[in-house]
Amino acid sequence: MKKMRPVPVAFSDVTAIVKANLSGWYMLLALLLFSLFMSGCDIMQQEEEEKLDGCFPTTDCVLQGTAVTIACGYGAFQNTWLQLNDTTYLQPWVNATAVQTLKPGQKYSFGYIEVERDNRYDNIYTCMAALPKAKIIKLTCLQPVAGTAN
Repeated sequence: MKKMRPVPVAFSDVTAIVKANLSGWYMLLALLLFSLFMSGCDIMQQEEEEKLDGCFPTTDCVLQGTAVTIACGYGAFQNTWLQLNDTTYLQPWVNATAVQTLKPGQKYSFGYIEVERDNRYDNIYTCMAALPKAKIIKLTCLQPVAGTAN
């Protein structure tokens, strides 16, 4: 038989409350760990910006566009951006694909998510020409379309 230790009278009420609410403490701990797990995505995004580890929804290569050279442009592929058939420009800000360069005139199948512009290209020389209006994107999928290069 296990010998019980006497509990000082000053702590007897606290001990009874803790024993009665032990499952509540486990629930609180579980919620705390869950919130830390979910907030880790933002930290991972900042530390490993080029990877997609569950922080961003992945998108399939369902869109098509052509790589175009933009005078004074800058971004993940320097002055080469993507242009949709409706003439919308997409400025690749982050490249989370294995493709390292875009060839102007080449058509690409791609997927993306819109992102906020940050200061990663602040040190890039830009001329005073006005850039065309473009969506700032993170490429999540990028594949050249065969036989479309100029």
